[in-house]
Amino acid sequence: MVVAAALGVGSSAGAHQFECEKTVNDRQVAEVSEYPTTLFFNYRLINTHPAHSSIATVAEDPVLAQHGWSFRYPVPLTVPVGGWVEMKFALPVNSYEECKALAAEDGLADNAFDTNFQVVWPLGEDQCSTRVVCLAPPPPPPEDCTVTNTCPEAQMTRDAGFYKNHEVALQQCLDVGPVDLGSVGPATTLQEALGVLWGSPAQHRNNEPRSALDRARFLLARQYLVAHCNFWLFGAAPLDPDLMESTHQALSGTRCQRMEALKTALEAFNDSGKSLPLPSFFDPGPATPQHAQSIAHDYTQPSAQSCE
Repeated sequence: MVVAAALGVGSSAGAHQFECEKTVNDRQVAEVSEYPTTLFFNYRLINTHPAHSSIATVAEDPVLAQHGWSFRYPVPLTVPVGGWVEMKFALPVNSYEECKALAAEDGLADNAFDTNFQVVWPLGEDQCSTRVVCLAPPPPPPEDCTVTNTCPEAQMTRDAGFYKNHEVALQQCLDVGPVDLGSVGPATTLQEALGVLWGSPAQHRNNEPRSALDRARFLLARQYLVAHCNFWLFGAAPLDPDLMESTHQALSGTRCQRMEALKTALEAFNDSGKSLPLPSFFDPGPATPQHAQSIAHDYTQPSAQSCE
């Protein structure tokens, strides 16, 4: 708690003007994803009248008052010309569930809670607010299977480079059925599947730039198509049993950061067994990159949407 100037009595009973400032963790909106944590709220009440002291008759923060907050100065409070007062308040949050409980206090179905600091003086009032967004903590890092001796047997896979150059192998994958790529649209024919593998992530076939969302979807669809073929041709499946379903759902969403994380996970899976030899009974056909690229058809369309 700091008083920036000597507090005194103003020379004019009708001359008052304040401005308030408030932050949480040094910003107006703070995202929390690690627990336990402490939210640090900073307050500043500034006399902005150019010539006279200002008298605050009310200074309150109703939501945080339920959690131990109180204004540290007696009111009415007189602040001289050019002066201000500051105070701090720390609110511990022990878990994600506790953070969500705070967010639920406003009755809204979200994971954020707002708090408002209000100052009142004889001729007016001012409010300043902060928002805290409660995010689920990230999952713990996977354990090193080489240390615990639990590494699974390697699965044979092939990456996008293999399928984009081996039309026979890709057609065998499509013979099982179309590959549903969510909002990108199903890859039904060999030409469409090659369009996903050969298409430019930066622009559509008409040279129109892809939006950030369309680019994220396109790159994720490519890895999903490859993983789909790895499963149907070689029986390979990601260790995470929910990865493919999560990816399929994300392809119709707008969470670009989520898509990037899923793309990275699928790409790692598709690369994981590409050095293993193909089984003797499987004929991938010859590599025909020039012909494959020449018949590739990028059928995707601009979504007119943006990242969440």
